[in-house]
Amino acid sequence: MKTLTTLLAASVLLVASVTISSAQILGPLTTITPISSTVTDWNSTLSFAQFNPSLGVLESVTLSLSSTLTTTLTVTNQSHSSPSSGYAVTELVVNVQDPGNNLNPDTLDIVSPHFNYSSLPVGNSVTSGLLTKSQNDGGNIYTSSAILSEFTGLGDFSLNAGTVTTTGVFFSGGNAAATQTSDASLTGTVTYDYAAIPEPSSLSFGLLLLAGSAVLIRRGFLNTRRSL
Repeated sequence: MKTLTTLLAASVLLVASVTISSAQILGPLTTITPISSTVTDWNSTLSFAQFNPSLGVLESVTLSLSSTLTTTLTVTNQSHSSPSSGYAVTELVVNVQDPGNNLNPDTLDIVSPHFNYSSLPVGNSVTSGLLTKSQNDGGNIYTSSAILSEFTGLGDFSLNAGTVTTTGVFFSGGNAAATQTSDASLTGTVTYDYAAIPEPSSLSFGLLLLAGSAVLIRRGFLNTRRSL
């Protein structure tokens, strides 16, 4: 009987392993949508292919955002009497609609490298070279059923996106003013983590194994009783 019990236990473990391997978490399945570098300020959309429910059950969605600012700054000393020294920056704010809260968008706040200038004469201007700065938000994970349903389907799911650009100048002496010309890109990455639906063939195979083991165990049990 000990051998029969061991055989039954092994059969159960085999069926369980077949089922678990068929339902294992797959992925991640990733889709990327870029908005190419465009003169600010712009309004656009990030559009992602939804998760196909025939692949399995969606368990979480990770939305990651990254943006690159390129800017050229011009500083003018508008004073009538004294030179100016200081630095100027461009600040880019990227707003992307949050799938979980339409009132509070996901935000990237990017400040360009400083453009330093010194002893700028009265009435003169100076222009920076091309300044670049990139930033990402590290990703946000969503698991609520309401948001998962928005990302599930056979079409696309879109999020509104836009930019706001401002210029800052910090100086001593003179009366400095700054202007900028900027471009910004945005990339949205959606990662779907999901559990695959067990294949019917795998489950059927496992059940056949279990049924066959049961028959063998029953015959062995009867033969054991007869020998007694």
